[in-house]
Amino acid sequence: MSKSDRNAQLLATAMEEGLISPILPFSELTAVPMTNLQDAPAAMADATRQRLDRTSKLAMAELLEGLGDTPKNAELAEAVARGVPLALIEDALQQKQGFEALADSFRNAAIEASVAPACLAPDEATASEIDEIRRAGVGAFVRKSELPDAGTSAMALDIARFVTPDGLEIDVLDDLFSASISEHGPELIVVPCGIAAALLGLGHAYSTENAAAIGALIELLQSIATGAGFPKKQADILGLERRTALKTKRKIKFAIVPLSTKALAQFQPTTLGLRPMTSFIEALEGDQPSLHMMARIGLSRTAPETLPGLLVEIDSAADLELMPHFGGDVLRTRGFSTQAIEKVKSALGEGLPLNAAFSRWVLGDDIISNDLRLAPESFDADGRALLKSIGFSKREIAEAEESLDGRPDKLASTAINSAGLSQNLSALDALDAATKLQKNQGVIVVLTRATSEIPIQDLLENQVSAWLPALDTQLDRLTADRMSHITALAEDLMAEDAAPQTVFEAPSGVSRTRLPDRRKGYIQKSTVGGHKVYLHTGEFDDGSLGEIFIDMHKEGAAFRSLMNNFAIAVSLGLQYGVPLEEYVDAFVFTRFEPAGEVTGNDQITRATSILDYIFRELAVSYLAREDLAELGDVTHDGLGRGLEDGIEKSHAQPLPDEAAHLISRGYSRGQIPDNIVILNKKREEREAEREEETSAEISEDGASPSYLPEACPSCGSFTLYVDEIDAERICDTCGHSGELEATE
Repeated sequence: MSKSDRNAQLLATAMEEGLISPILPFSELTAVPMTNLQDAPAAMADATRQRLDRTSKLAMAELLEGLGDTPKNAELAEAVARGVPLALIEDALQQKQGFEALADSFRNAAIEASVAPACLAPDEATASEIDEIRRAGVGAFVRKSELPDAGTSAMALDIARFVTPDGLEIDVLDDLFSASISEHGPELIVVPCGIAAALLGLGHAYSTENAAAIGALIELLQSIATGAGFPKKQADILGLERRTALKTKRKIKFAIVPLSTKALAQFQPTTLGLRPMTSFIEALEGDQPSLHMMARIGLSRTAPETLPGLLVEIDSAADLELMPHFGGDVLRTRGFSTQAIEKVKSALGEGLPLNAAFSRWVLGDDIISNDLRLAPESFDADGRALLKSIGFSKREIAEAEESLDGRPDKLASTAINSAGLSQNLSALDALDAATKLQKNQGVIVVLTRATSEIPIQDLLENQVSAWLPALDTQLDRLTADRMSHITALAEDLMAEDAAPQTVFEAPSGVSRTRLPDRRKGYIQKSTVGGHKVYLHTGEFDDGSLGEIFIDMHKEGAAFRSLMNNFAIAVSLGLQYGVPLEEYVDAFVFTRFEPAGEVTGNDQITRATSILDYIFRELAVSYLAREDLAELGDVTHDGLGRGLEDGIEKSHAQPLPDEAAHLISRGYSRGQIPDNIVILNKKREEREAEREEETSAEISEDGASPSYLPEACPSCGSFTLYVDEIDAERICDTCGHSGELEATE
């Protein structure tokens, strides 16, 4: 492999592992505007013009959309009379795609319109004037030093990813710098990221008291990149070895600048610029929260005895038993089963908030409807409403959320601060550190702020440049929140579309299996709550249920007709292939009158409704569902009978296929009655046994013939046997044959 190929492979691997960003022109890597800059008055005037132009284009789009895609002449005339400009209608008529196409073009132009940012010298505007510019929707670039050329090759580098338990991977950094220079020209701009995380991994705090470590780390990077020396004074700050200068030098400059959206889409550093770490927890596979690798390495250097206990605490941070008011025993008293509690624990362990962990999409419809007796559709994404419905107060829910929210991060922060590795460098301290980097080490620094991290007056009085983006209006923030939600939903939909789809063949038309005209079945007479019920069944030839009839002749005409039509609907479903199990699962334990004690049935003694009785009877008779028989007390406050609830299973023989064609399977409940004897089957079994014995005897005779007690006259072997067909003696050894001698 050539040197060029090795360099390209090294850079590609580093990008894939997130060590560096793609190498781009400096203007594309940074968010700082480098072209189309204008002075403050021109930017303000441009913003006003853009705002008016945007409003007018949106208004014209609404006018065109109100006319429809192909309006008639009379409708256009009415629009002109209402004040729609003739020129607008003429332009729309000339559009081949119609009126809506022109409306879309107006909307797109209004959305894509932007104002070129203002470029200001420190003495050209005050802090209040800059705020006014930003509120007008114009970004402000306060330039105090010259930036590199826009086309200079540049890359961002995450220093934290080069920190290992053994220290900083200096050789890997050196190889990356060499490969970058070889592949992309003699000059290179490096944007260091992950500074705070790297210092944490090296066992140093990122604080005001330890601000010198920031300069020492950047100087070490410059030494590795350019080949310059790393003095002992700076090396002692980091606890590293000094480096001597190399003979060959590389033209690499460092710039601490904000990254562009394009760069961040392909590169996600641990921290940006001089910002401290805001979280010490990262999500690993399965979204399980875990202590950040830099925090692990840093604690292993400074306080290794605290690390095992901290990892255990973080793993159990989402334990229900540690949350106030929400222990497993409490949830069981509110109706939660063990399965439901395990689902909630799993969701909390994956980092979901309390509201989501108790939502419909985690618990499932069966648990909400069957265990909690609630309507699932009311709790799609609102676990708080579900918790309130089962008796938790607003205060209890708030306390549990407060206990759960950020608990792993709080545990990690406490341990890191106790180990002297705090990450509390303030924005003003970062500004001071940036000034020293620019003054002492020649680092190009452009700070950025969105709202109130650093007062604008302090930025103006300092020596570093600053990029101040335009301020969003309240409407813009609401739109951004909604767009982020839409984008997340779209990503989920695209992920579903990208997932491999299982293609099933379309089923052929469902056919109906009709019952024979003369069919088997049985009639069961019972009373349910004092009301007589006659259940008639019809069976297919194989004994499976094919139809039912429900007769309650003493009931009113409306109820009787309703039950008859219900029975017809069930019968049609059975004949079209709907399993009886589906009906049983759907209708057992339904509650309505008449209900109560059942007489006339030896398997069922109580029922909660007519349908409950009918489908439990069918389940016992045709599905051998003995668990639905003899339930005893099935009232809502019944306690059961303990071990007496067990049903003694019948020891009768199962119904064979021969009998199913003659005997009702439902009547016999799947068992062959004692007074039925199947002779044909026994006769066939005896004949089969006789044939097996005969074949065994024949094979035994053929395998070992009976030899005569005489020697062969030819070879002398005692292997003569009689061939009864030819009436000869044959030697099994030499094949000699001779006639049988006559016996006296």
